[in-house]
Amino acid sequence: MSEIQEINRLTLDRLIRYYYWISEYCDPSAESAISSAQLARELSLDDSQIRKDLAAIGLKGHCHVGFDIRQVVDAIRQALGLTQTYRAVVLGAGRLGGAISSYGGFARFGLDIVALFDNDAGKIGLMIGGQVVQPLDHLESVVRQTDCRLGILTVPAEAARSCADRLIGAGIRVLWNFSPVHLHHPEHVFVRDERLFVALAELFYYLNRLESDPPPAGPAEPARST
Repeated sequence: MSEIQEINRLTLDRLIRYYYWISEYCDPSAESAISSAQLARELSLDDSQIRKDLAAIGLKGHCHVGFDIRQVVDAIRQALGLTQTYRAVVLGAGRLGGAISSYGGFARFGLDIVALFDNDAGKIGLMIGGQVVQPLDHLESVVRQTDCRLGILTVPAEAARSCADRLIGAGIRVLWNFSPVHLHHPEHVFVRDERLFVALAELFYYLNRLESDPPPAGPAEPARST
C-alpha cells in the first residue's frame, strides 16, 4: 500500500462507517471482495467518494472485482488506530456516564474503560458497568497508575471545566466531552464535543420540515370494473 495521507474529519467519519458496516455484515471467510458501488448503496454515499476515501489510506480497488475485504478492514484499523487498546476514565456516574461505562460495544474499537468517578457520596462504592464508582479524590492517582490518556466527561456544565482541568493536569491527552459547555484547552490536548442538544435541534428541524410538506403521493389505485 502507498503512504497514508493525512485524514480530515469528514473522511474519518466515513471510514468508521465503512469499517462498522463491513465488520457487521460481511464474512471475510465467505466474501473476498466488496465493491465501492455496493458500499455506496448500503450507506447512501457516492461510490467515487468511497474510492477517494480508501485511496487516502493506501487502498486501490481492482476493476470488476472491488476491494479485498481483509485489506479494507486492516487498512482502516491501522489508519484510525484501532489496532491497540486505549484506556479511558469516565467522570460522572449519572445515567449517561453509567450507560457509557456499561456499553460493551466500545471494546471492539479498542476502548477500555478502567475507572468511573463521581463526587456524589450516594454513588461512591456502587458497581456500574463493571466499575466501582470512585471519589474524584482518586482521579489523578488512577490516571497515572493506569497510564490513561483518554477522559470522558458526562458531568454537569458547572463542573465540566474544573474536571477537564484536573484530567489534563493528570496527563489526559484526549477528552470526549458530553457536557454542554465549550472547554478551553491547551494545544497538546484534543477535545471532541458531543452536543446532544444540537443533534436534537437538527432532528426537530427536519421533523418540522417533513410535517409541513405534504406526504408523497402513493401509486394510483387501478380502476375497478363495474
